[in-house]
Amino acid sequence: MTRKQVWKAALGAAVSGIALFAATAAMGQTLVQTTVENRVLLAFKVADAGVQEMLPEGWAPLTLPKGPVAGSNLIVSLFDKLLSLDAEGKPADAAPSPVMALVAYGINPEVEGVRTFVTGIYEVPPLVDPYGVSQAAAIARKATMTYDADGRFLAEDWAIKPESGGAFTLALDYRVGGYGWSVGGTSEPFSPVVEGFHQIYRYDQLAELAMNTTMGKALAGDVSYTADIPALAGLFDGSEALVAVVSIPVYVREVLEP
Repeated sequence: MTRKQVWKAALGAAVSGIALFAATAAMGQTLVQTTVENRVLLAFKVADAGVQEMLPEGWAPLTLPKGPVAGSNLIVSLFDKLLSLDAEGKPADAAPSPVMALVAYGINPEVEGVRTFVTGIYEVPPLVDPYGVSQAAAIARKATMTYDADGRFLAEDWAIKPESGGAFTLALDYRVGGYGWSVGGTSEPFSPVVEGFHQIYRYDQLAELAMNTTMGKALAGDVSYTADIPALAGLFDGSEALVAVVSIPVYVREVLEP
């Protein structure tokens, strides 16, 4: 499949997702919203003690042993909501805007499998706060994609400044190797503070694993970040390592609740 065909497929999926917003969700599930987004995932290996503080009682942090972000135990997800529709397909009350979310993985001897927890969200007011962990922040994003005789290049610059103080910044500039289109992805992230609350994500995405040090995949470019948000000091204490970077220029998501 050529890049042109991939982009046509991505656009077609986005349009289809928007057109089908009113379709009945799977039995027992309620559609909350549909979004179209750009995303960048930063996968870190941080001190387990820092992650432990963010997980509910009885849960222990897990470093992922396999997959595109293998070797990490914390994901910083930077995503820009380009379009957000409510369950009836109408524009959501909150204007689409960039968000930074922190995701960790936990295991519990009394629960089967691995559970995903959204341990922190920084968003532009008014807060949506579905997981009870949102904080207000000013967020600036600049993104460019260029193409010339040397190939395709993506540059992303982010600055997240919580109202409570501090900042997280990202500067990414790399040569794109090639995106892949995937459909039918699912995830079920839980709240660490509202017992039992979780949402179900069903998504299609255009993505590339740009870097993973565990797999020996180097970034064809440069990436740097700063993290001096006081509330995240236990995670970013200087001992953390950036393990992987995933670029997702098209992400079409349905958010459902059980």
